[in-house]
Amino acid sequence: MKNLFSKRASRSSDATPDPIQDSPKKALWKFIIQTIISILTAILTALGASSCVHHMM
Repeated sequence: MKNLFSKRASRSSDATPDPIQDSPKKALWKFIIQTIISILTAILTALGASSCVHHMM
């Protein structure tokens, strides 16, 4: 029984990558892409909200 549980534990730890081990370059690009997506989402949300407000007046 111990062998079954130890195999499951090792598999579950391999399934999720450790964010600390990411290279700094990869982390930088991830941050840049997330920032761009957040900015675009904010812009599109503002345009959509202003469009809705304009139709109500």
